Amino acid sequence: MHGKPERIFSEYTFVLIEEWYIEYGESFNLICQSNDYDNFLNYVEKPFIQLCKEISKRLPSCLAFQPINNNSLVNNASIVEKLIIDPDHFENHELCLQADFSKINLLYIQITQWGIKGGVREEIYQNILHEVSQKQPKAMMELISSKASIFYPDKYILIEKSDILYYLGFKHLVYEIAEWFKQYLPLLILASVDDPIPVIHQYLSKPKEPKFESWKDKTGFEEAELECWLNTINRKGQAIICGSPGTGKTFLAEKIAEYLIGDYGFSELVQFHPAYSYEDFIQGIRPQSQNGILAYPLVSGRFLEFCKRAESYQDTCVLIIDEINRANLAQVFGELMYLLEYRDREIPLAGGNRFRIPKNVRIIGTMNTADRSIANIDHALRRRFAFIELRPNYDVLRRYHLKTGFAVEGLINILQQLNQAIADKNYEIGISFFLTDNLSEDIEDIWRMEIEPYLEEYFFNQLEKVDEFRWDKIKNKLWI
Repeated sequence: MHGKPERIFSEYTFVLIEEWYIEYGESFNLICQSNDYDNFLNYVEKPFIQLCKEISKRLPSCLAFQPINNNSLVNNASIVEKLIIDPDHFENHELCLQADFSKINLLYIQITQWGIKGGVREEIYQNILHEVSQKQPKAMMELISSKASIFYPDKYILIEKSDILYYLGFKHLVYEIAEWFKQYLPLLILASVDDPIPVIHQYLSKPKEPKFESWKDKTGFEEAELECWLNTINRKGQAIICGSPGTGKTFLAEKIAEYLIGDYGFSELVQFHPAYSYEDFIQGIRPQSQNGILAYPLVSGRFLEFCKRAESYQDTCVLIIDEINRANLAQVFGELMYLLEYRDREIPLAGGNRFRIPKNVRIIGTMNTADRSIANIDHALRRRFAFIELRPNYDVLRRYHLKTGFAVEGLINILQQLNQAIADKNYEIGISFFLTDNLSEDIEDIWRMEIEPYLEEYFFNQLEKVDEFRWDKIKNKLWI
């Protein structure tokens, strides 16, 4: 995520709700008449109304919250039932402001001192199911057996205060609740239409919007390749993009992540290195000074923190592990080796606590095959990842320099000859070295200071081969 997320609720919002509960209990009138009501209006009620309105914009009309001209929930008896005490929630009494969604009052949303909850009224829900079951029973049973999830969605969504304040921006909060409400749209269709089967089939078969309009322009790769890669990553859950230096592995990983996360997911990048450990990635005991006393708490590592945050999002969340092969993977991953293969399981970690990988988490690693080939990766790890191989793509180089005017055919011919001389796909020279807008000015420095040292290392006992590709030998063949 780039920049600071937009927020409409603050810590003070939840402090006010809790303080008013402690002071006034369930007496709604006392709150309205108190001297502090302006604070309640500005920090609780108005932001809550704004949230409801923004959610409504994302919903079909039958699910939308429609406030009357008077915006105040407090004075709008048709929308607010009351400030209520809910003994079933969190096994605690709580003060909450509640608004109804949907014309039949099936759905509601609450803000409490604990967070924000979207719920369904069980009695109305059961009445709808009963009504649905009376319509074309045979066809309905066939539909239930094939699409049971539309009849038995989650009964509530809870977004805790910590997530609202520290993880979710306002747009993500709106998205989370709106998408949960949409689970009930098929049920409302079934309940309100005399012959619901054709309508529900039409709803379920809506065409998907095209995804990849600008993929080729952004990356130089074809849409069909992206489709294949995305399907592989979603099927497996994790993949490693591997290739020789300069093939654009990290660039591609970031672009794939952009498509996977959509508008309401997020991605993060972590760089592996030889000193990276299980404690850094999963969890471990770390010494900390607390009030002058040395303590040794169990602290979550980067991956556990990432997964905790991902649980607050419904869209895909992607962790990019750059240069994944530079760390001791069996040691760093620990129990994660099991969970990567059995994504639906939960297991205890070595240091305590139980852990599972959220369903919306994807992992993309990048691997420089000049450092370590796939063949040298532990077999148990290899079968847990899909591998996307990148080779030097000269068409990407051609398309890039259409905008710069640099004639690249001479350079491409030299790179092809050079890679034939290297004769090992794990060590080929990629094209990203030359993706610069001032290549005519930069190419000599690139060749002398990056390409030649690489060749000297690779051909350390055959330096005569390096001499064939020294700058002085190839510069006249570049046609610059």
